Amino acid sequence: MHLKSRLALIGAASVVALVLSPSTAVADGGHNLIRGDLTPSLPGDAKINNIGPGTLPWILDRGEVRIRESGRMDVRIEGLQIPAGSFDPTVDFNPVASIDALLYCDGVQMADSGPQPMTVPGGDARFRVSVPVPSMCDSPSVLISPTAAVGKAYIASLVPMGDDDDD
Repeated sequence: MHLKSRLALIGAASVVALVLSPSTAVADGGHNLIRGDLTPSLPGDAKINNIGPGTLPWILDRGEVRIRESGRMDVRIEGLQIPAGSFDPTVDFNPVASIDALLYCDGVQMADSGPQPMTVPGGDARFRVSVPVPSMCDSPSVLISPTAAVGKAYIASLVPMGDDDDD
């Protein structure tokens, strides 16, 4: 075989190997199923996925949820509290020591993070868990519920308006 033919064959094999190798997006869990900022609940808020808001108002310094198609759920919450005057007349306060993050697809609960610790009185939580994600999940949403009230009340939510960016 001539040198030019060998080089062409090696080049072609390299291209095939690159095409067949897994991409970094697949290696780190693929695209986002849902990603966005949490919104704290107020008593007059509408039901989401047939679940009503908590009976007291909540405030939030910062809250983010990201669930990848691979099932990796990342939740970061800072300062999820009941405002002063609602529970304690002088300070914002979080009385909830454990929360669950619930994934819904088309209004049906598909996954639960299980109980995760939240600081009292600060209202901070940060966790990463793996949850089962269905192959098809239309209209995904996430509710944050006190562990004692899973399926009964939410204190924060992520309900995207419109299409979610996959990146």
